[in-house]
Amino acid sequence: MTAKLPPRDGRATAPVGAAARGTPPSRLVLAATLFAFAVLLTACGGSSKAGDPAEGKPKQTASADHNADDVMYLQMMIAHRRQMLDMVRLVPDRAKRGEVRKLAATLEKDSTGEVQKMTSWLTAWQKPTTMQGPANSHAAHGGMPAIGPVEMESLQEGKGRTFDSTFLNLLLGHQGNATEMSQVELKKGVNPTTRAFADDVVKRTSDMVSKLLGLLNS
Repeated sequence: MTAKLPPRDGRATAPVGAAARGTPPSRLVLAATLFAFAVLLTACGGSSKAGDPAEGKPKQTASADHNADDVMYLQMMIAHRRQMLDMVRLVPDRAKRGEVRKLAATLEKDSTGEVQKMTSWLTAWQKPTTMQGPANSHAAHGGMPAIGPVEMESLQEGKGRTFDSTFLNLLLGHQGNATEMSQVELKKGVNPTTRAFADDVVKRTSDMVSKLLGLLNS
């Protein structure tokens, strides 16, 4: 994936993705809003039949009943959350805005707990915790994490407000990737706990998109 490096004047760029390439900075609000609207629409149709939403967060242990889609989802989400950790751990030394620092601290705590939880489920099932096979074999499950080496390099090179805008835009695309994978799990997975986790990810991602748009436009 080829990403557009952030402008030196610190203005926000459009979210990472094929549709965002070549988008002028002046169209950020429109592009980001359209992306968020798509995510929110997707979230509305993603409720899981397995697990009562009123029960809140999924339990810490998963039952033995699972299929290959449950395994693939957890493996991909572990990679996704680890990439999130790589991103947020750059924030303390580079970010300028206090809101960005606070958001990163929350995401680091949440992602660390999720990785531990998903790893324990796969270990209980005696399944690998890392993805197997070529990258293109994961397309049917929502694709690999949306951020590649080029995007990470642009983030590592940023400082101050330039870093803040790049981080928020990359995170916006990253959240869309989590929604895609979770929607596939809700359609194909059978494990109640994993499906409940996916449903929770979709709902929390919708909230996160709204928060990111607010930060980008403030």
